Amino acid sequence: MSLAQYAEKFQSLKPDKSSGHAKPHKVCMMFAVMDLIELGHIQNNHIYYDDLLKQRFSWHFSRLKQKNDAENPFLPFYHLQSSGWWHLDVAPENQQAFKSIKSATDSNIKKLVNFAYLDETLFELLLVPESAAVLRNCLTSNLDSMEEQYGRWAKSIGKSDKTIQNYLGALKNSIPKWMDEVGVSDKGLLGISSFTEYQKIVSKTYEVKEFKEYNARGKGMYSAAINSYKDFLLDITQADIKQDIDEIILDKNIPDTQKAVMVNARVGQGQFRENLIGYWKGCAVTQYPNYRFLIASHIKPWSKSNNEERLDPYNGLLLLANIDKAFDLGFISFSEKGKIMISEHLEERQTLGIHPEMNILVSKKHQDYLAFHREMQFRL
Repeated sequence: MSLAQYAEKFQSLKPDKSSGHAKPHKVCMMFAVMDLIELGHIQNNHIYYDDLLKQRFSWHFSRLKQKNDAENPFLPFYHLQSSGWWHLDVAPENQQAFKSIKSATDSNIKKLVNFAYLDETLFELLLVPESAAVLRNCLTSNLDSMEEQYGRWAKSIGKSDKTIQNYLGALKNSIPKWMDEVGVSDKGLLGISSFTEYQKIVSKTYEVKEFKEYNARGKGMYSAAINSYKDFLLDITQADIKQDIDEIILDKNIPDTQKAVMVNARVGQGQFRENLIGYWKGCAVTQYPNYRFLIASHIKPWSKSNNEERLDPYNGLLLLANIDKAFDLGFISFSEKGKIMISEHLEERQTLGIHPEMNILVSKKHQDYLAFHREMQFRL
């Protein structure tokens, strides 16, 4: 099949909607596989049901889950067979037991399945960054609408219902109307799932007279809405991470042996993550100990760090997903003594479980990185 044919199939993956919403399990499993292919961990079209795959699945699932969605990676690993492009390799002696499975479990997948594999043509497409990016965007069509996804995302970073509705109104009605009237674009912003496409369209918006006038009257509300949706697309598509990985791979000044270490550090895996686990022993703020739910986050952002700082464990915090997102977006920071600082722009901090009594234990080696975060990232 061609890229276009696989794109169509990816757009019609048919997730489980028995709970009234699109469950993200299959999408998260495919995202995890695509991550590991991109990082070189999957090279021969053998997808093993191992801790590395589960870790990547868990990371995506923490971002896309809703309500009481249960994190069961064995379900999509088994049920993706219905897609037609995902296959399971089962040894002959296990065939009968495999056929008698009534419901997939973690144990029977481990016991009976050697590995999963994709159509060879699809696997080759996923080895190419350009076609992989197209297919990754197609997967998001299986989730709820971009408007619904954005609303949940904005809620997850502490935006109030009123602010979310204001932003949605601006993105869905006002801004597209002004753009259409001057012939800039007639495409609704909330239908865009590609970060690159969104950037191209909204970059022209700032030159539209009506936008500039209403944005000034609204004290920057319309530009805030544009930037908020941009942050959302960055989060769900990981476009900035992909760009950083490409830069690492193409940089001739970085030894090949070091490139793998840096790529793993950029996506929160490898030695950088292990060093943070060894140092923090759990979430740096709450001490929650289950590492599967924790994200290795840079204090001084990757894009603003040199190669040495990018691998320095003192430039990292191990955080639960909700706290990591608030920290990464500058809604919280930490003082010299480790006391949490909460931005006035974090409207619904209680929803995130963030409160003024939180703190982290910091050493002298953390101080320069935290000072940078307070000065350059924290939203006053």
